[in-house]
Amino acid sequence: MTIQVKQIAISPEDNQETPIVKKSPKERPNIDHLIKRILIERRAQERKNLLTLIVVVSAIIVIGIYIYN
Repeated sequence: MTIQVKQIAISPEDNQETPIVKKSPKERPNIDHLIKRILIERRAQERKNLLTLIVVVSAIIVIGIYIYN
C-alpha cells in the first residue's frame, strides 16, 4: 500500500478572499544611460574634491604668508 498525497490547487476563482493583482511590466532601464549617469556623477564629485583641495591649500598658503611676515 502506498500513500498518495493530494496537492490542493487554490485558484482565485475558488477563493474570493484572494485579491487579483495585476503586475504592470516595468520598463528596464537602459544600462548605457545608467553608466553614463554614474560617470557624470563621479566627474562632478572629483571636481568638488579638487575645488575643496585648492581652497584648503590656498588657505594654508595665505595663513603661512601672514605668520612669517
